[in-house]
Amino acid sequence: MTLLNKLSYKVKCTYNNYFWKQTLKNMKQEICVYYSTHPSEDDEINKALSYMKQHTLCTFLSPFIEKYDSKNIAVYKDPKNGLLYVMHEKKKLYFKRSYNPTTVRFCYCGLITEQDPDSPHCYTDSKFKVENKEVLFDIGSAEGIFVLSNIEKVSHAVLFEKDREWVEALEATFAPWAEKITIFPQYVSDHNDEENISIDTFCTTYAHRPDFIKIDVEGAEQTVLNGMENHLNTIPLKIALCTYHKAGDYDQFYEWLSEKKFKITPSKGVMIFLNNIRLLTPPYFRKGLIRAYK
Repeated sequence: MTLLNKLSYKVKCTYNNYFWKQTLKNMKQEICVYYSTHPSEDDEINKALSYMKQHTLCTFLSPFIEKYDSKNIAVYKDPKNGLLYVMHEKKKLYFKRSYNPTTVRFCYCGLITEQDPDSPHCYTDSKFKVENKEVLFDIGSAEGIFVLSNIEKVSHAVLFEKDREWVEALEATFAPWAEKITIFPQYVSDHNDEENISIDTFCTTYAHRPDFIKIDVEGAEQTVLNGMENHLNTIPLKIALCTYHKAGDYDQFYEWLSEKKFKITPSKGVMIFLNNIRLLTPPYFRKGLIRAYK
């Protein structure tokens, strides 16, 4: 990168950072104004509001986030494959080849914050978790941190991830456990073609049957569920399902899974999905995920 390009990049980053801070400030004010005239009786929302008033608007509005700081994360480079990685629970977790150390630090900090026991995005709790010898399906696995945290427990894990850069990172991360890992480079959907496969089709085509399914697919959760209608009759079955990508997802999926005879518990607290901040509308806060089981 030339000096001119470096300067241009720094100017662009500075501008984007300023613009983002202003966007957060404006949204925080909008939320405060809304709840000043529409007070909530929801204790979780009121706790989040109380924290937000004293801090910058962020995804998780709770004191637990103060435990995490990206500056404290050590990033290493593997001389054999050139990929960056961090040590997660004494295991190497690799990242995309295009990521620089700063991006890795922010990404990993976000990942471990998400899985804090008090986080609205935490997939498990003390009772709802991956047990020994279970088969785990990770739908929308990205870097695969959830599987890595459970790799010693599972009898097998299937990671569904279409992004080629993430697939390369996953292959590096799970090389020590290759015999119990399947990386499937297709989208999970309700139909089947060269790029998509449904869980029902996967389960009738391959030997693996999930005991625990994690679904985090950027708003395509209903499509995934539609493609596993047959497997939803499996007993026992546990599903950690994200409900924050779209407003109304929590109520929709709660009703949908209840009709399928699942017992449901929500994760703790509420969160704000800042990825689509310009599309946020009242009541702004969303439940992070559903833990469903039967």
